[in-house]
Amino acid sequence: MSDERLILSSVAPGGPVHGLAVVDVDGEPLVVCTGFYKVWTWAPLRDEWLEQPLASAFAAEYPDAENDIDSVAVAVFDGRVVLAAGGDEQGASIWDLFSGELLRGNTHNGPYIASIATVKNEGPPLFVASSGIHWDGVELWGLGEEPPIELDAGSVWGLATARIDGRSLVAGGQEEGVTVWDVANGEEVASFYVDDGQRSYAVGFSEVDGRPVVVAGTDSGKVYVFDLAAGEDDDPIHEPATGHEGGINALDIAMVGDRPVAVTGGEDGTVRIWDLAGGRPVGPPLTGHDARVEAVAVTTLRDRPVALTAGRDGTVRVWDLAL
Repeated sequence: MSDERLILSSVAPGGPVHGLAVVDVDGEPLVVCTGFYKVWTWAPLRDEWLEQPLASAFAAEYPDAENDIDSVAVAVFDGRVVLAAGGDEQGASIWDLFSGELLRGNTHNGPYIASIATVKNEGPPLFVASSGIHWDGVELWGLGEEPPIELDAGSVWGLATARIDGRSLVAGGQEEGVTVWDVANGEEVASFYVDDGQRSYAVGFSEVDGRPVVVAGTDSGKVYVFDLAAGEDDDPIHEPATGHEGGINALDIAMVGDRPVAVTGGEDGTVRIWDLAGGRPVGPPLTGHDARVEAVAVTTLRDRPVALTAGRDGTVRVWDLAL
């Protein structure tokens, strides 16, 4: 039964959850969720929800305007939790999560955000954002006032970051494929083709048999795994894994023991776990969400690897990955 993996679930006070991120605060995981015009934190060990009011991202122009946030990313820096966020009708901005202070604002007509992620790097936080069909390209943002760094790209829907061999890398899910860039110089590292005109809404980095790999979940419900060192025309390391009835909206990566797995959330309302080395499902689909799953994040809870999933039903569920 899929509910054997369910550790706990909790209803978000803000209704549907569009995005979530996890950060470690004082040795405990803290989940940051966004709903309609609201940002909440959830402490799963206490099942405690708190709304985190944020200053208007357009404070210079419209100080009373509400934030319209769908995608969130977090980092801990200099003793505070830093939140970067944006949405379908709002560009990326940065706040102090707990005080709500706006650290870096935006203009009302700034590039809208489809996905945002925290760059795995040393030093002050750096975030990467993309906008799907709203504009072509990927932008890198920091806490300073410098203009964002733009990476040459087409429309990008999903983002993932990793630190591999001393390099900070960004993967972007696009029409018919995935592209990987080096943050330091903006150069393209690799590009992979996804068959049948599929769009990659969700991407991630992992390692299989000691080799870095890129994982892509598509709008046809397939999971692709590519060797990062392979050429553009090389095939994935095995046949794409299938199982979702409909598109994959989100994924994240975990190491369970020495086995790399991907956790995916789909339009069909199910959560699935995949063995990346063999391209096979791990157990039956995880069911219980009453609507499409839009966010997945992997973390540890009481020293066990877990997956957090959320979506249109407004419930955050925590699944045990170690069974």
